[in-house]
Amino acid sequence: MGLPNDDVYKSSATKDERRATKGPKWLHKLVVAGLLIFAASRLLSLPCWSRHGSERKVGTVKWSPSSECNPGTICGSVFVPKDYFNPEAGTASVAISVYKATKLPKKGTVFLNPGGPGGSGTRLAAPEFANLIGDDWDLLGFDPRGINKTEPQVQCFDTFSDFSMFNANTVLEQGFTVASSRNLSDPEIEKQLVEQARQFLVLKKSQAQLCAKNMGDDLRYMGTANVVRDMDFMAQIFDGKDAKINYWGASYGSILGAYLVNMLPHRVGFVTIDGIADPVNWSTEPSHKWPINWLASTEKTYRFYLETCSRAGPEACPLAQYTDEPYEAIESRLETFFDSLVVTPLPVPFGSRPAYLTSGAARALLLILLQRPIRWSESAHAFAQAMNSANGTLIFDALPRPSKSSYDLVRLGVTCMDSPPPSSPKEVPTPEDLAAELMKTMREVSPHFGASVSVGEPDGGCQYWPVKGPERFAGPWNASLEWPMLIVSNTMDPITPIQSGLRINSLMPDSSRLIIQDGPGHCSPATPTLCTINLVRNYFAGILPENGTMCGTEFDYFPDSSAKLEMEMGQSGDEVQTLSAEDRKMLESARVVGEMLQDIRQGS
Repeated sequence: MGLPNDDVYKSSATKDERRATKGPKWLHKLVVAGLLIFAASRLLSLPCWSRHGSERKVGTVKWSPSSECNPGTICGSVFVPKDYFNPEAGTASVAISVYKATKLPKKGTVFLNPGGPGGSGTRLAAPEFANLIGDDWDLLGFDPRGINKTEPQVQCFDTFSDFSMFNANTVLEQGFTVASSRNLSDPEIEKQLVEQARQFLVLKKSQAQLCAKNMGDDLRYMGTANVVRDMDFMAQIFDGKDAKINYWGASYGSILGAYLVNMLPHRVGFVTIDGIADPVNWSTEPSHKWPINWLASTEKTYRFYLETCSRAGPEACPLAQYTDEPYEAIESRLETFFDSLVVTPLPVPFGSRPAYLTSGAARALLLILLQRPIRWSESAHAFAQAMNSANGTLIFDALPRPSKSSYDLVRLGVTCMDSPPPSSPKEVPTPEDLAAELMKTMREVSPHFGASVSVGEPDGGCQYWPVKGPERFAGPWNASLEWPMLIVSNTMDPITPIQSGLRINSLMPDSSRLIIQDGPGHCSPATPTLCTINLVRNYFAGILPENGTMCGTEFDYFPDSSAKLEMEMGQSGDEVQTLSAEDRKMLESARVVGEMLQDIRQGS
């Protein structure tokens, strides 16, 4: 069943038309009775939906009223096999949103994933994304297994309030607190981390037990390999049996893309991944060992943040005391602030809820904000307010928190199916193991943020997970493709480093092309540049870039009030004046998509 025609999707008749077509009452009753008999016979023949008791047929699409869809899209659910290796398991429904091609002939459908894992992809089916991909593609955003409107949904907690209360003021919300990043040889630091890791593991064990009770066997079907099967299934529904699978994914979406091209290399067409996580590390290492890989570019990004703040001066970046102040001085004041919070957390009585701010939470937020250059000015004002006025409200309220439409353990539903389970009791991480891994990450990769990942990337505890999936893919990662995959990496991405993009490119040298965007931020739209935008758009038009093509960036990271336009457009003032209307539209679309990706990942 393909996409509905616009006139079919609307109500087939007005009220007046329906009145005019009414026949005699006896005929009306006869027709109704016939329809009821037909519907009953159809329901008896359909496979059973195991969790909800209704009956749904695999391969059909249920379209929703337009009032339930994002503006300009059509939306609904695709019914897929819950388990592709066991038809007796029943069905699942995958929520979709489609922005239809506005230019003919249509080339096909591009599936979209914003990352997370846990992010809802339905928001990405939007005209801004069409501007970046091309107007001759249908864009299909979808909610992967367990997420948002896809069913079964991961819901381990009974209510949103239960989930929020479980996390409040714990190490899950506040992060790991490090006594000082300036003296990592102090044995007290690791000792304190061990005590926090004890709390962390107990909370993770409780989460897993709740999931076992409230989700049961449905947890088995949330892994990335299952999502690849869903895309394959849906591509055949929408584009035909032999149609290729086309895809764009960012952050965790790069993991999904790497799985796709290596699991089903003969099925893929155009595939772009942006903000690259290492799939080898993802699939072969337990999740508590992932951050040492993710933070390879973090310190470079942090130094760039401090240097640009210094050049901007105190009016635009109040963390600086004067223009061109040595960046080390700004860094030192921030470290003093973090260290003070270790001893005396900051009360936050008037934030989104009464609470307090710890050193762990403050460091975690700064790491998260390094991913969003467009928010660097806001971050500087928030930290300056806390440091200078003892008011931590802006920092605490900016910490990622679940919304009622996006909460629960959706991320663990994916990562605990993908990461390898312990093969023996000796591989089950202890509090001492977790603390040692945090110390190693700080010493070898990022002294400032090596223990600060868990707030923004809430993984861990998969050793307690109650189920195993029907399929877990772990490579190989060197597939040969008919049309090379496009890889986009920033040189200063603080959470998915350039090294991961280089690794996939080296594993698939003849089946990938790498674009390097020389700038900060998580994924290329975080710092929009026409060079990258045009290369990606050309790729989907059938034009391959040279491998290793470098795109520079121009961006005002700490704009004053007179430079607002420059910040929004991501270009210097002189360049903005010379841009064509089309270029301005492309840059604005990339900015909107970049903010959308970050908002989705943070659950807002």
